[in-house]
This record gives sequence, C-alpha cells and structure tokens, in this order.
Amino acid sequence: MRVVALLLLLLSTGIAVGAPRTVRGVVTRLDSRRPIVGASVLTDRGAIAVTDLDGFFTIVVAPADRELTIAANGFITRSVRIPAADALVRVGLEAASGAEVIEVTGKAPEETKPLSYNLTVDEIRAIPGAGNDVLRAATVLPGVARIPYSFGGLVLRGSSPRDTAIYLDGVEVPIAFHFGGVTSFYPGGMLSDLAVTAGGFDTSFGRSQGGIVTLGTREPRTDRWRMGGSIGLFDSSIQAEGPVKGGGVIMGLRRSYFDRIVDPFIEEDAPLPSYYDAQIRMTFGDPRKRGRITPMIFTSIDRVASNEVSITSTFVRLAAPYLRQWGKLALRIVPWIGANTLTFSEEAQEDQRKESFSRPLYPGGVRAEAIRDFTWGHLRGGLELDGGYLAPSQFNFSEGGDDDGSVVGTTTIAWTNFAAFLETRWKIDGERFAVKPGLRVEGYGLTGEIVVDPRLNIHQRLTDTLTFRQAIGRFHQPPTPADVDPDNGNPQLDSSYTDQFSLGFDAELPAHVRASVTGYYNDGREIGVKVQNPAPGSEPPDLNLGGLGPTFELLLEKQLGIAFYRDNVGRARSYGLEVSIKRNVGPWFALLSYTLSKSERVDDPRLAAGWRPFELDQRHNLQLATSYQYRKWRLGARLQLVSGNPYSPSRVIDTEQGPQPVEVPWAGQLPLFVSIDLRADRRWHRCWGDIVLFIDVQNAINRRNVEGREFDYETLKDADIRGLPIIPFIGVEFRPLI
Repeated sequence: MRVVALLLLLLSTGIAVGAPRTVRGVVTRLDSRRPIVGASVLTDRGAIAVTDLDGFFTIVVAPADRELTIAANGFITRSVRIPAADALVRVGLEAASGAEVIEVTGKAPEETKPLSYNLTVDEIRAIPGAGNDVLRAATVLPGVARIPYSFGGLVLRGSSPRDTAIYLDGVEVPIAFHFGGVTSFYPGGMLSDLAVTAGGFDTSFGRSQGGIVTLGTREPRTDRWRMGGSIGLFDSSIQAEGPVKGGGVIMGLRRSYFDRIVDPFIEEDAPLPSYYDAQIRMTFGDPRKRGRITPMIFTSIDRVASNEVSITSTFVRLAAPYLRQWGKLALRIVPWIGANTLTFSEEAQEDQRKESFSRPLYPGGVRAEAIRDFTWGHLRGGLELDGGYLAPSQFNFSEGGDDDGSVVGTTTIAWTNFAAFLETRWKIDGERFAVKPGLRVEGYGLTGEIVVDPRLNIHQRLTDTLTFRQAIGRFHQPPTPADVDPDNGNPQLDSSYTDQFSLGFDAELPAHVRASVTGYYNDGREIGVKVQNPAPGSEPPDLNLGGLGPTFELLLEKQLGIAFYRDNVGRARSYGLEVSIKRNVGPWFALLSYTLSKSERVDDPRLAAGWRPFELDQRHNLQLATSYQYRKWRLGARLQLVSGNPYSPSRVIDTEQGPQPVEVPWAGQLPLFVSIDLRADRRWHRCWGDIVLFIDVQNAINRRNVEGREFDYETLKDADIRGLPIIPFIGVEFRPLI
C-alpha cells in the first residue's frame, strides 16, 4: 500500500508540475526603460511571442522550458530564467554597438509621429462589451465617436466615416468593419495589433482628410498545423494555420446569424445585419535574402435588411506584398486588385412596388516604398499608382403586376491616380528631439487635379518618461466615383482638404501606467455637400433608410455607389481634447478614456444658415473599462457615458390640409447615452490548447437609450427610437497553443 500511495503521490505531483503555464513580461531598453516593440521572445522548445506596443508579451511555457531568449533588431540578444512563481518578467536589452534600431516589418517604434491609440488581441479580449471584436473594442479609445445601434463605422475626431482610410497589411479596404454589423470584417484570432491614428499621419498615407486605421495580421506558425475557432450566440468562426512548402499559411472563415437572434426583440422596421467573411494569408521567404512575399485574399459579404429596405455589400481584395532588406535599406512593394458590389432594394408593402439598384466597382493598384536608415535619422520615399472602373448602374423595378422592367445606366467611369511622397527624419540629441518634414504630391484622375500636401511632425523627450508631440499638415481627399457621375452627380466636383493641428503629451507613470493628453483642431474646406442639381427636372434619389435618417446615410455614403449632386461649398471644423490612461500589468487591465470635442458643418454658405452641429457630434465621451484575472477566471466591467447626438426636432404648423410637421434643423439633442457592460471568462487548459467560455453582456442594466426621434402623426409629436436592449454575447473560443 505504501508503494501504491507513493506512486500516486508522484503521479499527482508530476501532473501538477507538468501542466503548461502562461508567463507575462515586459521588454525595455536598458538605457532609458522605453518599451521595445516587436521583440521576439522564445522558449527552449521553440514557442514564440512578440512584444506589443507597450513592450509587454504573453507566452505559454512547457514544464521542460528553463529560459526565455529575447531578441530584437539592433539590440544584444539576452536569455533570462523563467520564474517559478507567477511574477512579471522584466527584461532590459542593451543596444548593439553602432546598430540602428529598426524592425523590418515596419512595426518598430518611431518617436517622431502623432500619438496612435493601440490595442492588442489580449486587450481586446479583456474589454467588456467588445465581444472579442476590434470594432467594439475600438470605441473605447479616445477620439472615437459612438455609433447608434452599434452599427459598423469609425468616426474620428468629428470627421465623416468616409474620411477615414482603413489598411490591412498595407492594402486599403472599403471598410474595416461590417457596415451594418457589430463586428469587424477581420477576426481577432488572426490580428496582431490595431492602431487608430485620428490625425496628423505622415506622407506615406494619402487620399484621406480624417484619420487612418491600420490592422496587422500575425505571422502564421510554421512548426505544425493548428486549428481553432469560436461558437457564439451571434456568429461562429473557424481558423487554421500551419506550414506549407517554403513558408506558412493562416486562414479563417466566419458566418453570422445575429439578425435571426435579435429580430424578436426590436421594432418591426429596424434594419438588421448579417455577414460572412473569409481570409487567407501565406508567407514565403526571408526579407534579408531573396525577400519575403505574403500573398493574401480577403472578402466580406454584408446585408442589412428591414421589412422594406435591403442593402447588400460585397468586396474582395487580392494582394501580394513583398519586402526586401539590404542592411539599412528596406523596400516594400504592394500590388493589389479587387471588386466591390452593392445592391440596394426597396419594397413598398402597400402597393407591392419593388425597386432595386446595383453598380459594381473594380479597383486596383500598386504601392512601392523604400526607407534608408542613417545615424542621423532616415530618408523615406515612395510611389503609388491606382485606379478603377465603375460599371454602369442597373435599376430593376416592378409595380406589383407584370410590368417588370429594368434600366441600364449609360455612363461608366474609369480613372487613374498617382502619388509620390518623400520625408526625412533628423534626430537631434539622439532620440530626445527630432523633426520629420514631408511632402506628398497626388494626381486625381477623377477630377484632373494635382494637389500638394506638406506635413510636419516633431517630438521632444522632455524627460525619460515624458514626451511632447506636435503635428501639422494638409490632407486632401478626392470625391467618390459616384459623386462625379454625369447621371445625377457633378462632373465638375473637386477634392476637399483639411488642415490638421495637434499637440500632446504622453508619459510613463509609476506602476506601469501609460497616460496621454492631446489637443487638436481640424479645419476642412471645399467639402462636397449635397445641393440641388441645377439641371432642369433633376431630383435627388429618395432613399428610405429604415428610420435612422441622416446618420445611417452618413455611414454608408462611401459605399452606396448612388450618385448625389454635390458642390465644393461646405465647411467643416472640429476641435477638442483627448485623455487616455491605461495599465495592463499582471492580472489587472484598466483603460480610461475621455474626449471633449465639438464638431460643426456649413452645408451651403449661400443659404446663410451658418454653422450647425455635425450629425455625430458628441460633446462628452467617457469610457472606463477594467478587468481582473483570478486564477482561471477573468471578470470585468465597462461604463459608457456619451452625450446624445444632435437631431432636427419637429414642430407642428396648421395648413389647409391640417396640422403638418416642419423640422427645425439640428435644434435638438438626444438624451445622454448610459451603458454598463459586464464580462466573465472561464478557461480550461487542454493538451492542444485552451477552451474559453465567455459571457459578454452589453447594456447589462437594460437601459433603452434614445438613438433617434421621428414624427408620429397619431400623437403629433416626435417619438423616441429606442436603442438595443440588454444583449448577451455568449460564446466558446478554442485557442490552440502558441
């Protein structure tokens, strides 16, 4: 019996010791304690992790692992022992003699730039109310407005969603998020990081007068095949990655059923979303030898439908980014092609009238960029060439009988854009002070213009923990192809531009707290706004957008492909203050963001209407998210307090036909938006990976916030359009081992 007991004791001890565990650490420069981004962390058995924007990493270690090896380009490689207890591993790396610190994937930290707000996959999973999705998580960041009904889209510093450019691995996509859904088009399991730059970006990006969002795909594992995915209340996904001959591949597929779940709980005419998406990305080669090529394809299918309105959007992109490095010189080339299709249909229940509209778009292009590092800074330049073809519009209609018909548009639009940019960065006193002037020249095929955008970024390291940043520049944006369409559009429409100014401080406070304060001012000129078409008999398209009015149209106008007559008479201005405080160390995650802003528009100065509030102007936006890891549980909560959007209230006047409503443009404001979100995660470890059950409850207090108002002819008053009720995001994730 003693032998049996001893064997059982040894077996139980072996099982306890033999279980893999998670180790978290931070990698910084030894001389200044500044975080090192993109450092590789390896275990003895070959598991690998990469440090995030704050220098932190998380890695799963096996029982046989004894050391972690940390390597970063430009620093001396170092090995440290793995602690026996769950303590934070702190690693300081010493700069290699005469080496320039640069990460060839383009993710190396650069000081001379405006502040970007970043989220890693682990942080996205820790934010309550996000449902593991980058779109919902991004709304917690400063400068990002809240969208009614959680519809997809990003409004940065009071700009229109059409003014924000979205890039995935250097390829611009029509929209990063399912435009009618509550999720991004790209799954979090394939994402390496998300960065939101609300303004002041450098000359390597153009054709956007708002901000940019960059999404990065993580490198596929090449040691063996892994599979994972998720099963949720609203959608399900599957992912796979592994080695292929000469490289690796990562792929994913997702399908939603959100519309079927939510339909019984909302108003009858509210539009509901559904979506599909798929991605494949491969990696071959070494950038320091013959170069690395990463062919990829991604696609998204969205549908938003109510009883009368249906909008279906599909896009696909095929690209093959190439990266080659010769010492301190790096070259990146990104060729790509794609297709966008959108169908809009409306069905009147009373007279059985049906109408539909569709118009496909086929874009493509190539981008080349080279950067050369020197001891005094760097020199970067590049060229872009892109264009597209907008096919004729197709109208189908039925009057309820056999009078079906169709009308094919008579116009097509083809265009070619080009751009050249150059910037240089001068470091003065090392990294403590540097300036980065740049110039971008663009030619727009749609308007026949050549525009010049000068930009300047400056940073000063006031102390080892405090940095002062300034950015100023001009940002042009061409109209959409539909806006210059001769049929209902304006072929004489030109580009618009915004002058952006920002300055701010970011600091590393004690206890690993990172904080920032940024002030900004944007002044937009020659904005294309809808006006009456001067052509005789012309009428603007009459779209029923399911009761959400101008807000819904604003979110979709970049993709609709429906021509509106616009003129360059509009003005835009926005200004405000952004505050961010974040701590993500050990079991605690906490993020506080506050935005004080004001955004206004002038639609047509010839009407003497003056400045009016922007449709999504939100004076105050407070977000507080926190979570705590306790053994195998992670519990969290999030508070949102957001000023209500402006709207046009109705007043009743007496006419010969009786009382009739008349809108008072933008004279009202909706009530304060208040929401509390809760989240709980439970993890079970298995030999192949982890099973994670999560319950993410949006609007846990079931507060039916007012999202809009429309006139009710029965009561002769404006009636509230209520927002979503309490919604639980329940799902199970299957996460393979690293």
